[in-house]
Amino acid sequence: MSNIDFSIPRLQSFNGIFLIFFTDLIKRVRQNIFILAIPFFKKNLLQDYGTYIIIGLILLVVLQFVFSYLSYRKFKFSIQEDAFHLDQGVIKLSHVEIPFERIQNINLQQNLLQRFLNVVGFEIETAGEGTAEIKIKALDKDFAQSLKDKLIKEKERRDEDELQILDDESASDSKLDEPSERNEEPSLLFKLSFNTLLKVGISSNLFKGVGLLLAFLAYAYNFVRDFLTQIYDLNLEEDFKNRIPETLTFISILIFGVIFIGFFITVMTTVLKYYNLKITKNQENFEVEYGLFKRINKVIKKVKTQIFEIRTNPIKKLFKIKSIYVSQAASNQLSEKQKIGIVGVSKLNLDLLFRSLFNVDLSEQVYSVCKSQARLFFRYFYQRLAIIVILSLMAYAFYFNWVSGVGIFLLLLIFIFLSILKVKKSSIGINSTFINVRSGSIETIHKLIEIHKLQSVKLSRNIFQQYNGHADLILETASGSLNVEYLKVEEARKILNYLIYKVESTNKDWI
Repeated sequence: MSNIDFSIPRLQSFNGIFLIFFTDLIKRVRQNIFILAIPFFKKNLLQDYGTYIIIGLILLVVLQFVFSYLSYRKFKFSIQEDAFHLDQGVIKLSHVEIPFERIQNINLQQNLLQRFLNVVGFEIETAGEGTAEIKIKALDKDFAQSLKDKLIKEKERRDEDELQILDDESASDSKLDEPSERNEEPSLLFKLSFNTLLKVGISSNLFKGVGLLLAFLAYAYNFVRDFLTQIYDLNLEEDFKNRIPETLTFISILIFGVIFIGFFITVMTTVLKYYNLKITKNQENFEVEYGLFKRINKVIKKVKTQIFEIRTNPIKKLFKIKSIYVSQAASNQLSEKQKIGIVGVSKLNLDLLFRSLFNVDLSEQVYSVCKSQARLFFRYFYQRLAIIVILSLMAYAFYFNWVSGVGIFLLLLIFIFLSILKVKKSSIGINSTFINVRSGSIETIHKLIEIHKLQSVKLSRNIFQQYNGHADLILETASGSLNVEYLKVEEARKILNYLIYKVESTNKDWI
């Protein structure tokens, strides 16, 4: 496959015709689901014009297939001396050129339909774009890998001088005397076992799964109550009060069932999403691959890494695992989906990945810590107090009883508890190389940034902070901003001056 001439304009895999057809057909059905459902709700319409409706639907499907085939034939790509070229469009033709130096990431993805058709998706992310600028739906896996290698080689050939300078600086500043790995073969850094994956599922998003289930059960309860009241003149609440022991037993079983089903949902979701997660080191880059039904392949580039995020919670601590999220340079604030996530990481693998990315040991990092002040509690609490007020007004206006009153009171206590935790965990730590921004409530989050990669640092003070002597410290990076809230203004200014001095005095590039 390495002898492929990519300068010749090429089509997608032949199976791409069917992939384009099915994906576009599903999209059209979802867009027009209400129109398509009309004949099934009007019996006379289906009886009188059923034959014409079926013929019309068949014609629409045939037209969709013809359009998909033309889309397949008009979609051509090639690699020329200056850039990656793409031509596409049936009615409106377009030509896109991506210079090699603008290429940031190349990702391979494979959902269930692509796996069935034995093809992969190919995406090219570029500088200045928050999402992939080039998306090719169907390529043979070997061909896609060869295309990816070719583009990376072309980009590296043009950036060779700059990369050599970065490598020299990194080697001179490193505490570890390591030989260059530019010509090394790809090697497996670590792979997530199924046992560890189950631990990740148990420790992740349990509250989200339970919350969705509770919302559904609350809706179902209200529906059944109204139905029984109107049809059979039954009052469920009075019946519950008259049978308190049975009611308590029912509530206990219901709570246990909700927790169990929520637990099962979160575990299965995590297992399917991160199935067979593995990290491969390829020269200065790290390929992250995971997923059962939708296979994801993303690349962590050493020179582009901006924020190294470590997350843990009490259950993860019990299992001795952590989650890592890497934010790379982009033109705007990255969303959670755009971060590259690695779950179920042991301490050994965490140290290994950190050392590979930054050429220093994580365990050796010692920070001077500055904590947020207690007044931050009121900011967090007031933000959540609005939810309590809205729920109270809704309960009073529509339906208020002792159950809703107890629920609102418990929610108030939970908000107070979470606000206290957020204040206790909010801090910033600094040493000569890194910034460590700590945050979270139930979950503890550490965001590590190399100081020389800061874009800007500034203080923000509202009218209350000006009165009581506090300030927010805002750190801008190429992947978004971080906010450390309610520091003492004197400490915030010292940190500001130190970081500006370090950024201006360094000879390292931010990317």
